[in-house]
Amino acid sequence: MDSRERFTATVGDYERARPDYPDALIAALVARAPWRRAVDLGSGTGILSRQLAAAGLDVIGVEPNAAMRLAAERAGGGPRYHAGQAESTGLAVASADLVVGAQAFHWFDLPATVAEIDRVAIARAPAAAIWNVRAEEAGGFAAAYEALLGRFVGRRGPGELANVTIDALARLRPGGERLVFPHAQHLDRDGAHARAWSSSYVAHGVRDHAAFDRALDEVFDAHALDGAVTLRYRTLAYVWSTSP
Repeated sequence: MDSRERFTATVGDYERARPDYPDALIAALVARAPWRRAVDLGSGTGILSRQLAAAGLDVIGVEPNAAMRLAAERAGGGPRYHAGQAESTGLAVASADLVVGAQAFHWFDLPATVAEIDRVAIARAPAAAIWNVRAEEAGGFAAAYEALLGRFVGRRGPGELANVTIDALARLRPGGERLVFPHAQHLDRDGAHARAWSSSYVAHGVRDHAAFDRALDEVFDAHALDGAVTLRYRTLAYVWSTSP
């Protein structure tokens, strides 16, 4: 399946249940953007775009998927959205002093994307590739959820892809900074189901939906406190400077 269309079927769940990004990360990004102009590549439903806009940046989200882009536009919050791809944004030369992408760089053609970031950004502007990766937590909900994914889809989501992609970016743009922030998301039962089905590998990889939902309910019931579970993350970012 074309990666640009993988999330069309998951937009509603993505809007409701995908986590935002840590305040400390937002502060670190904003501090690096003196002219307050940011581009968010693969902006999806606008989660990171809205956080950057709320922190005072002028944000353009670049998103090829029309359904995701429409959801972001409906949500408002300040950003503007543009139909384009990370490798070919259609934006003006030197039109940003910060370029970011969250939960997205593993879908991109990295050499072409890095070249496009160099074109769109001012010289020596910061760029950042960001992921929320489920934290390893023995005995917690995250560990049980990982085991559930292993049973039904045979994979664990973007964590491994994030590290592989960061290593590839570090080869293309050495000397960058690797940042790690703790983060967490609190989910009720409906939220836990929406969080699961927001993942393209669940939406397109689970054959028996009813069995998956029953198993997820069992995991939820085993770990819930006061009707909610906590999904803990490590938020990873690779930050580098664009070419002069």
